[in-house]
Amino acid sequence: MRHLPRVLTALILTMLLWLAPLRASAQELVISAGPDIMAGIEGGGSGYAAGVRRSRTTLRFAAEGFIDESPKNIFAAGVLVEIEPVASVGADLRYMRSFAEQFQFHVGATSIIAPKHMIGATFGFAWRYPLSESVHLNVNPTANVYFVGADLAGSTVLWQGMIAGGVRVRF
Repeated sequence: MRHLPRVLTALILTMLLWLAPLRASAQELVISAGPDIMAGIEGGGSGYAAGVRRSRTTLRFAAEGFIDESPKNIFAAGVLVEIEPVASVGADLRYMRSFAEQFQFHVGATSIIAPKHMIGATFGFAWRYPLSESVHLNVNPTANVYFVGADLAGSTVLWQGMIAGGVRVRF
């Protein structure tokens, strides 16, 4: 009886080793990152901001990642810095799906968090032109819709049609 814990431990370890696959394959996370600059048109708002006008010029610093066994499903996170007409910062999260070798569709959430806040959705697509195996030029038409926030007067919705250009470097 006093050897029962040792026997059970040995039996459990033997079963685990027997049930474990003989050859394990590790999944590898592939990461790329880079900057974009975005500009376009926007509309919505009220008062001085009513009507259609040139959009806020925005820098986006993004990192993207996917598992090498599923390269069509990409997750991205970006830091947004609006540089004019007023300075502000924000972030976005995107799910991207490759539908051709150089084309991707994205959908996600976007926000401006300071000095005031806006929260909304983003969607669009990207065309990636390979310069080398690890460097790609990125052209990215994107639509943003902000529908919640202190920067939106009343029940207005701010929409943006943006074109982004940048580069991605795979690590």
